[in-house]
Amino acid sequence: MRTNKQSIVLFIILYLLSSCENLFHPEEISIGEIQNYDQLLTATGGVYGKLAETINEHFIYRINVRGDDLNENSPNYNGYYGTYEYCWEEYPYDERTYISWNLFYSVVASANNILSQYNTTSLLDEPTQEILGEMFFIRAYCYFRLTRTYGEVPIINNIDISYSTSRSSFVKIYEFIENDLKTAISLLPDDNSLSRIPYETPHRGTAKALLAELYLSCAGYPVNDISKYALAAREAEEVIDSAGYFGFGLVDDFSYLWDKQHLLNEEGIFTLYFAIPSKTENIEEINHIYVARAYEYPDFTSFMTDPESYFISSIFYCSELNFYNNYPSNYRKEITFYSTIYVPAEYAVGDTGYIQIENVDVCNRIGYRKFFYDPYEVPYSQYYEGDFNFNYYLGLPKIYILRYAHTLLTYAEASARSNQLNEKAYECVNMIRRRAHNVDLYTSSIYDLHPGLSPEAFADSVVWERAWELAGEPEGRWFDLVRLEMVEDLPNLRHPQEGGPPETFDKSAYFSPVPQGDIELNPNLGE
Repeated sequence: MRTNKQSIVLFIILYLLSSCENLFHPEEISIGEIQNYDQLLTATGGVYGKLAETINEHFIYRINVRGDDLNENSPNYNGYYGTYEYCWEEYPYDERTYISWNLFYSVVASANNILSQYNTTSLLDEPTQEILGEMFFIRAYCYFRLTRTYGEVPIINNIDISYSTSRSSFVKIYEFIENDLKTAISLLPDDNSLSRIPYETPHRGTAKALLAELYLSCAGYPVNDISKYALAAREAEEVIDSAGYFGFGLVDDFSYLWDKQHLLNEEGIFTLYFAIPSKTENIEEINHIYVARAYEYPDFTSFMTDPESYFISSIFYCSELNFYNNYPSNYRKEITFYSTIYVPAEYAVGDTGYIQIENVDVCNRIGYRKFFYDPYEVPYSQYYEGDFNFNYYLGLPKIYILRYAHTLLTYAEASARSNQLNEKAYECVNMIRRRAHNVDLYTSSIYDLHPGLSPEAFADSVVWERAWELAGEPEGRWFDLVRLEMVEDLPNLRHPQEGGPPETFDKSAYFSPVPQGDIELNPNLGE
């Protein structure tokens, strides 16, 4: 692990002047001038590899578990009958903030390395233009993530070295991201089928969907430019109206998002893909965010427990207690959480068989299921030394950054908050509510929101729908709590014995601190 004595400007030195292994993993070319399209493709693959590593590490050392959908001490050994918490003794909270800061800026440096070698105003062939569009998109996402995590951050858009880099204002950061996304839209291919890698790499619809999320965020805290709600609604509506053209849509069944059969699907707006465990010998290529152990039991999916040893097979993020208990009882909840457990006869205390868990308390813990809905089994010995009697079960080799459900809910909320509430906004959220109950997406149902709600009541319903639909996902609950200034509500939302950061529930808790080691090297970062 790198020392936290590195400053943000040193990331550029490290990742541009060090061996290619650090930047362009797993490709092996020299870092330097990109002289042809093949080298550009290799460098681009390196950027995606670095972004995948960043998102992976970001959630292993997760710093946005401060909301009300995830238990702070996750991942842990968890069980309905008892809990043994793994409390991040090796990676305390402040060190996790550094890991995320470091990695996201390394992706920025990687993208800048490519963008600095091309002039987008000059005559370039279409494939090169499209790759540059991807780099603008990725850089925009990284800064979107950085500013919502750390607040005002430095903008670095080149490979020049500066030891006095200052933090930029929120307005300037959001303008920078907006410009990058608009540039990406002008350069990217039109739709999923025309993407450089069909249904995987970004296209114009992808960038427009992220632009809608940017405007929604900008309308809330800390910028509070409410005029951006109308822009968020406009961009999201354009994506929705052109969903068929872009190749977007809701999958009919919520479980399809998480099974192997629908690895590529129309709901994934921006998705990162990893190697399938059975097809790689390189552990670095595997998505380790969603990792679990099946200890001695053959049926992982039944979530067996051993009440005598207080040990359970899952190692992953667990739901915050109140969040699980208040989550609407429906089909989506069954897919999202391990709400059903199986107690084999030899461990039974009372009845045996499947037990439906309706409520949990501090002595229990419910793990997320959706990421493990259709797991891959990998022998422990395949990647690790040691003689252990369990296998690893990995979730799908992908992570959704943005789903079409985001866009539908963003349009619905932004329409209400910009006084443009209409039937389309109702239908957007109602389709998601219908899917949550496993009924037809396009037929009115008893689960629909009642018409005639005030804009405020409608928007509040959408915010909760986002919480339930996106629970545990990268672009989920915490960022909504920040933009809506709801962090102060956490004492009422969380179970009183849940614990975990933030220590205080006010504006000081909204953003993670810039790593102290970087501030010591560059005092401007502390201003």
